[in-house]
Amino acid sequence: MALIIRNATALLPTGLQAATDILIDGDIIAAIGSELSAPGAKVFDAGGLIVAPGFIDIHVHGGGGAMCESGDAEQVRKISATLASFGVTGFLATLATLPPAALRTAVAAVKQVMGSEPGARILGIHLEGPYLNPLRAGAQAVPHMRAASIEEIDALQEFAGGHIRLVTLAPETEGAIDLITALRARGIKASVGHSNATTDEMIAGVRAGATHVTHLFNAMRELHHREPGPIGVGLTEDGVSVEIICDGHHLHPRVVDLAFRAKPEGKVVMVSDAVAALGLPEGPCEMFGVACVISGGAVRLRDGGNLAGSCLSLDRAVRNVHEWLPWLPLGRILNAASSAPAAAIGEEQTGKIASGKQADLVILDRDLSVVAAVARGIGRIGPI
Repeated sequence: MALIIRNATALLPTGLQAATDILIDGDIIAAIGSELSAPGAKVFDAGGLIVAPGFIDIHVHGGGGAMCESGDAEQVRKISATLASFGVTGFLATLATLPPAALRTAVAAVKQVMGSEPGARILGIHLEGPYLNPLRAGAQAVPHMRAASIEEIDALQEFAGGHIRLVTLAPETEGAIDLITALRARGIKASVGHSNATTDEMIAGVRAGATHVTHLFNAMRELHHREPGPIGVGLTEDGVSVEIICDGHHLHPRVVDLAFRAKPEGKVVMVSDAVAALGLPEGPCEMFGVACVISGGAVRLRDGGNLAGSCLSLDRAVRNVHEWLPWLPLGRILNAASSAPAAAIGEEQTGKIASGKQADLVILDRDLSVVAAVARGIGRIGPI
């Protein structure tokens, strides 16, 4: 069935454009223009609502009480449905550090769901570990961290059906530089995170092929004027994209401002780093036997109070940045949640509203709240 979204303020690669029609044929954007028509097409009058590329979350562990790390396909499906309600049309199922057998089970469960998702589409798998620096563990499990192993990655890729697309590691740890080189040869993106790397060690990682930084500023060596480390290199290497978590807890708005000012267009990537707490009410919760508390828009370990991922949604992140940085063009903010993450993982078929691209869209009102979302064309996430 064809669908025409009429009279939208559409975010095109050239910027926001009012009075725009978008013709969707099956799961593809067939045409963009004005007064478009197609025989038998359903017409949705957007009435000037904003239509942007669907949000893409390349760093999300869970939502709705479910976790990707569970190894349970039904929990992965629940995460897909939960993310869709927040305007996410595509995501990388993100797996934190796990024991070897549990990690194999988890990637196999994600593979099982791919192609039959009830909501947001799984674009691949993000391994956030296990090759991390225990000194910068954050909420990750230190006992299961281990030396980098391309043999383990190759075995996991078999269990994953070839869907591992991003690996976060610490370049200063044993075997990491060789692994970055091997990942690059296999077409898998390497990201620096949970790292205590010096500037030279970070530069070595970039030269080996690392192109991304996981949750910039968080769980890494602090920025120092004589030792800029991963943060300084991440901000000043134009070819490196950087993740930011814009919930007001992980980063101060001034630091978000710094990232947008330092990085070229398309190199700031908004992520949620959401865990099972996304979409749940405030109060006590538990993740893998660890007691946590959801309060004030954050999820923290009950003991010690450290942040344990987030309960942030990408639509909330967009609204936050628009409020914090009113000088920043809205199109750039929306692209940081759509086209920029797509580019960071080399995803060519989605992330832009353009003819021939996948019909993955989010419709927002003037307050940037989600009205509807579409993935793979009409009816995939819900009727318009």
